[in-house]
Amino acid sequence: MRKYLGIILAGAMVAFGAGCSDDDDNGGTAGTGGTAGTGGTGGTAGTGGTGGTGGSAGGVDLCAEQGGSGQVLISVEEITEDTRLTADCTYVLTREVYVVGGATLSIDAGVTVGGDNGSALIVTESGRIDAQGTAEAPIVMTSSRALGQRQTGDWGGVVLLGNARLSWGNEECDGTAGECIANIEGLPPTEGRGEFGGPDDTHDCGTMRYVRIEFAGFRFGQDNELNSLTLGGCGSETTLEYIQTHRGLDDGVEFFGGSASIRNFIISGTGDDGLDWDQGWSGTAENFIVHHFAGSSDDPRGIEADNFRDNPNVEPRSNPIVRNGTIVASPGTSHQQGINLRRGTWGQLSGLVVSGWDEAGVDIRDGAWDEPGGWPTGLLVEDSCFFDNNPNFPVDDNDESLQNPGTFFDENVEMLPFNIEEDPGLGDFSGALDDSSTPDYSVSNPNCAGAFAPSGTDWTVGWTAYPAD
Repeated sequence: MRKYLGIILAGAMVAFGAGCSDDDDNGGTAGTGGTAGTGGTGGTAGTGGTGGTGGSAGGVDLCAEQGGSGQVLISVEEITEDTRLTADCTYVLTREVYVVGGATLSIDAGVTVGGDNGSALIVTESGRIDAQGTAEAPIVMTSSRALGQRQTGDWGGVVLLGNARLSWGNEECDGTAGECIANIEGLPPTEGRGEFGGPDDTHDCGTMRYVRIEFAGFRFGQDNELNSLTLGGCGSETTLEYIQTHRGLDDGVEFFGGSASIRNFIISGTGDDGLDWDQGWSGTAENFIVHHFAGSSDDPRGIEADNFRDNPNVEPRSNPIVRNGTIVASPGTSHQQGINLRRGTWGQLSGLVVSGWDEAGVDIRDGAWDEPGGWPTGLLVEDSCFFDNNPNFPVDDNDESLQNPGTFFDENVEMLPFNIEEDPGLGDFSGALDDSSTPDYSVSNPNCAGAFAPSGTDWTVGWTAYPAD
């Protein structure tokens, strides 16, 4: 008999999220924990219990199993077989839930999933996610607290883990041995289901399309919190597009190794860094927005980029393509660099608009730029607009404590014409701070690119939202 998830039906439909960005009713009244579940045929009662029969051709349909409507509390530790969440019900994660054993978690368009304090969704290297919303019916993963009570860090967010290569240790990870395995940040180092990395650079962690992740980043301990969306060792077959992370406690999106790419994404109101990469990430990030306005760390940045902290030049080196992004910071909150490239990372960055950052628009440090094959081959920032940063580029002030390349961005160096210091003519995006109006991230200066280049189409319309609580 098939294994079945221990779930709990919580009364009649309690809609803590319709998944529509127009009226922003994505919050939740779901409680924590829940009561003992009723076992189905061949099962026993109890939270996390087994039992039940049925399901659909696409796997176990949790909503159908519980009558086709209502609020379903997901209280099991592991999802071990193909499982589907449909929009007829709402769902609440009451704990850390791991997708394992070859199972695929499918989430339909319009589904809302709430997360209780201490919960998270972790798709392990042996699992997969298939979360495909639409612009009209995005998937919303948010805090389970009621509207007006939600805060950053209410729940843990989403973690995807795979078997692609990463930079690790003192030798190159060549993909031929069972080494180069790491444990993902935010989970205990003893948690075996948090391992990622391996020889398969094409590993498919799944698909996420038209998904919002809100109020995530639960802190499990000192300097140990999850990001809104964390990817470890996901490969090139992974699909990530039309994703918003909003008001997360830590980073918005962070890649640890792997070769997965992401496009059409927005990171709004994150507590720490917007886009972060480490340990040999080599994918592409294109058409994106990082809007910083709710910092909680002491060094929030738009992009924070590293190779491997303990061995900056180990291979495979972080070397992504990053193009057509708008990276802005609103006044009134502490923030540092728009872009910080360090610890051996390379990458090709172009078509960016960077504005409003307190400690430089772009800062390259820790030797990333001057290694053999570095600037301007392995590492390059070009065709980008920098405006109203303090300063736009580090300058030669003979202060070695800054750990920046000094004359590297001096106005007398011929490298500077790769970029321009001009007003990009940004629209009014202040409404994102409190959902008072639809933010406008457009760029009117024809010399600048940004998130909507080259077509000029605002791909955020209809499926994004900016709730304050």
